[in-house]
Order: sequence, then C-alpha cells, then structure tokens
Amino acid sequence: MRASKLFIALIFSYGIVNAQVTDELICAEKAHFHRKALIEKRANNDAYHGYNIGYHRCFWKLNPYEGSDISGSVLFRFRVDNTVDSLAFDLIQQLQVDSVLVNGKWAKTERRSNQVFVFNDQKWKEGSLDSFTVYYHGNPAGIPGGWGAYTYDNHATGPIIHTLSQPYGAPFWWPCKQSLTDKIDSIDIFVETHKDFKVGSNGLLLSDVSTSDELHKIHWSHRYPVVTYLVAIAVTNYVEFTDYAHFDGRSDSLPVLNYVFPQFEASSRSEVKDILPMLRLMDSLFIPYPFEKEKYGHAQFTWGGGMEHQTMSFMVNFSFDLMAHEVAHQWFGDMVTCGSWNDLWLNEGYATYLTAVCHEYLRGKEDFKFQMRAMRNNITAKDDGSVKPSDTSQVNVLFNGRLTYRKGAWLLHMLRNELGDSLFFEGCRTFLTGGDRAFAFSTTNEYREVMESVSGRDLQWFFKQWYEGQGHPELKINWEQRGREVKIKIDQTPSHSSVPMWNIPVPVEFSNVSGESELCILRPKELSFDTVITLSFAADTAVFDPNITVLAKASLGGLNLDKIQKEEVVVAPNPSSTEWNIYARNPILQKVEVYNDIGQLVYSKSLDSAFNTKIPLLGLSSGTYITKIYTDNIVYSRKCIKEED
Repeated sequence: MRASKLFIALIFSYGIVNAQVTDELICAEKAHFHRKALIEKRANNDAYHGYNIGYHRCFWKLNPYEGSDISGSVLFRFRVDNTVDSLAFDLIQQLQVDSVLVNGKWAKTERRSNQVFVFNDQKWKEGSLDSFTVYYHGNPAGIPGGWGAYTYDNHATGPIIHTLSQPYGAPFWWPCKQSLTDKIDSIDIFVETHKDFKVGSNGLLLSDVSTSDELHKIHWSHRYPVVTYLVAIAVTNYVEFTDYAHFDGRSDSLPVLNYVFPQFEASSRSEVKDILPMLRLMDSLFIPYPFEKEKYGHAQFTWGGGMEHQTMSFMVNFSFDLMAHEVAHQWFGDMVTCGSWNDLWLNEGYATYLTAVCHEYLRGKEDFKFQMRAMRNNITAKDDGSVKPSDTSQVNVLFNGRLTYRKGAWLLHMLRNELGDSLFFEGCRTFLTGGDRAFAFSTTNEYREVMESVSGRDLQWFFKQWYEGQGHPELKINWEQRGREVKIKIDQTPSHSSVPMWNIPVPVEFSNVSGESELCILRPKELSFDTVITLSFAADTAVFDPNITVLAKASLGGLNLDKIQKEEVVVAPNPSSTEWNIYARNPILQKVEVYNDIGQLVYSKSLDSAFNTKIPLLGLSSGTYITKIYTDNIVYSRKCIKEED
C-alpha cells in the first residue's frame, strides 16, 4: 500500500525454496544474485508515472529459431492522477522506442535513462480515462544486467525464450509501469511465433491462429489484477497436457495446464499429479483458488528454480517441494502481494511454510516435524538475523533463504501455535479477503492487525520479537526428580545482544520405559527460571519440544534421583544431544562401549574402577545406540538416544 523508496533494477525470486536442511534448491536460485544488481534510489518511484493502470494489450513478435530479438506494441489504458502534460513508462534504455500513439497521433517522447516520457499537447486531465500505445523493438537477452528477465536458451530438443521479472525486471523486456502500489486490472497477450512453438502465459488461451505458412499468433487473456513482475511468457516446442483438480462440495473442476519439454513428458505426466491434492488442500485451508475462472498450470523453463507467474508457474522441474512452494504463492504473493520489499516474507515465508504444511497434511506429521526441525537447525546455525530485512537494497539481504524464507516460515509456525489452528487459519482467510487487500497489496502491519482482530489479542510483542528480533533464544534446561516432585531450571541466553529476552513457551516431555509420559509447557518470565512440577510416575528421560513448535536452540539434562539410588546402573540424560552420564550404585565400572544401529562399535572407554563416567556425543549422528556397561561382575545393556544438536 506504500510506495517503495528503492528501485531495484533486477532481482529474482527464490521460488524453489524447500523446507529441508539442504540448500541445493535455494542455491540454484541464489546464483543469479551473486552478481551486482543495478540499483537506482528515488524519493518516490511512482511519482513520475502519474496514472493507475487499468488494461494492457500486448503484442509481441519473436522466433527462437532466429534468435532473441523481440518487437511489438503495448497499449496502456489508465486513469490520470493529476492534470499533467506528460506521463512516463519504464523501459530499459537499450530497447528502442519506435513511436508512441496518443489519440490517433504520434506523440512527442523524451527518454530519461530507463524511463520514457510521453507528451500530450492537450494535457491529461485529472481523473480522466485515456490511453497510449508504445511500439518498440530490441534484443533483451543481450542487455547487460538483464540476468534472466528475458532469457534465450536451449534445452535438449530445441531453443527457448522465457521471462522472469521479479521484482523489477519487466522493463528489461517490455514497456510497463513498475510498481508495488498498482496492479494491472486486465491484460491481453498476443504472441506471434513459429508454428513449431507453443506459448505459455497468464490466464486463458483464447485462440491460436495461423498468420502464414510458418507463423501463428497465440492469444492469452487474463482478467484478474496482476502485479507487473508476474506477467510472463515462455516460448518453445512444448508438449501440452491437462489434469483437473476436483474440489469437495463443488461440481466444477480446475484445469491444470502443463507445458513441458518433450524429453520430460513421460516423467512429468506422473510427477505433476502431486499438484492436485496440494490445490485441494490450500483451497480447503484458505479460500477457493483465487483464479478459478481461468486455470493453474506449469511451463517448464531452463532457469535453475521456479517462479510463481500468476496462473502459470515457470518450473525447472516438478519436484514436490517446488510445486508446493509455487502453488502456495498463488494465494500469498499473487492474489495478495507484499506492499514493500520489507514485507517480502509475506510472499516467501508463507510459500516456504505452506510447503512444509503440504508435507504435514499429505505426507504425515512426522514428515512435517522433520521439515520444521531442519529449518530450525538452519536458522539457529547463526546467532543473528531478523525476518525484517536490514537493507532492502542488498539482494542477498532481501532474498535471504535463512531469514526471509525459513525464519519467515517459522514466524508463521510460532504464530499458529500461539493462536491455535482455528484462529490462525481464520486469520489467514481474513487477510486474503478482507479490507482492500484481495488482488492488491498488503504489509506486515496490516497482517498483524488482521491477526489481532481475529484473535482478540495484542500481538505487537509477538511481531516485535519474531519479525524484528535478531537471532533466537538459547536454552539450558536441567531437571531432577525425587518422588513425585520434579525441580526444573531453565536458563535462557539470547543469541544476539539486541534482544534482552525471548518470550517463548518451553515444552518438555517426561517419559519412562513403561510408556508413561507427560508434556509440560512452561512459560519463563525471566532469563533464569526455577519451578517445581509434580509427575504421577517416575521419569527416565525428558525431551525438549518433541512436537517441534519452538524456534530455539536447547540442551537438556537431568535425572531421577530415586532411580540412581535403586537401580544398579542408570544412563542420564537419555535422550541427549551432548553427553550421556553413567551412574553405578554398587558395581564398579570397568569399561563402556557404544554400538550404532547396525552393530558397529563407535565409542569405547576403559575405566579404572569408577562409579560414574560421561560419554561425549560430539561427532555422533542422531539416532539410537546400544551402550554396553561392563562392571566387575556383569555387563549391562542400555538403549540410548542421541538427539540432533
């Protein structure tokens, strides 16, 4: 809803980010950012436009057989903001404007760097509806700094031209108005190309007409508001097939149109079927698919990632995580778009979290916990960093996989656990449909206000902590049980000095070998916290956050004092991520050995008649181990669990 103060000439999306700990997918996309982006700072990057876009009719002529040149025209229909004698559009200066037609007359134009001003002798009147048509040509793929906004490439069976404009790459290939405050209300796209090629784009395919023996013209029509950077075309020798998503309680179905490279047709036909339950899931959790009168679909391209072009995501492949991420964007990022680049997490944090949610609902709770644990490990591997970008002019800060994507996803996960599923998902639906956000823009402050309104709670502290806060909490937890009484001590150290204390729940689950267990959720109010709880059973072990709901790094240790006095040999804490302590009541310890789950000896230590010892776990992978404890007259075996660090 607010004008950005930064013009970032070209940045691409991390659309392929997955929830797992590996960075392979993120790195594939991030490669484009390692080169310097062109950045122009303006006091107000919308001021020179002076109009609100209502409609575009785009005609482009290109032929991948002949290279990467493009020529064509773009009609602008708009409402004028104020009475002026000139209006401007964005187009990189290496592309040639041939002429501009205003009210049937060729207009005077003036180029100022990457903007072209159009003059009107009669002036444009405030509030009036008017139009002009821009005719232009050039070779966008040859423009230094284009870096993929318009790509000419080859795959195994043919040449391809495809675009990817997020967030300010559109002027590298077509005349337009770049903005995070104004969406195009409606657009028609006509592409004339060689008859061997199909064209993927936004909206519905209305016609495909031969224009000569070798050429045809394809017409796509999109009747939903779309931000400029989501307008896209992809042209190559696609194989086309359509699946249909059927929704509960509705007789209609949504066509899912797939344009894939011929060499991947067989595998793609099987892989893309995973998108159907994803569409049904998000449709049921949030609101019906936002562009249900048209389509959803995929167009394969050669860039190493994915991009959530409205109604047709461009994809390097059809992996589960990539498809989940891009389809989630149709709700969060496309229907409702971040209103400034400080709010990019509303696009990318949501898409990353909903990738994990697809695992939760479609692959099971344990898979979901694995996704969230892996993201948590990645986030807490460094001590600093907030979801709010520290500098939106720096692409590596703005598009940061650890923070904008994963920590943004964890912000949502923490909020979901804070509010509960019912209020959280109700808030998501209200955010998508309430106010003037639907098919428009929104900000973090608006998002917070929506969640406050739905929940009836003040959440300023939560967003101050999780959106602005640097780093994360680090916890040291110790417990001792005697009888039914358990003493618990929790010491918190914020990983970054800018946060004095994190207000978080601390879930600890106590259990024993008999299968008894109890989950206790503590809420410390001070950095050093002591409390006493009662358990109805004698605990053997305690585990921090078994359901993976808290973004924190924690170590936990403790023991049951009664068991040490009663049992011959005790291993505690178990599970543990740092060490196992072995306590012997009467027998004298001679040696300890640790074997992994395939029977390999991974640790051995000889002892000199000791009553206790420690087994360090550094270097051991997480999992289950068998510890053999040799005493002066018997060998004890204990199952021990090494938790993730």
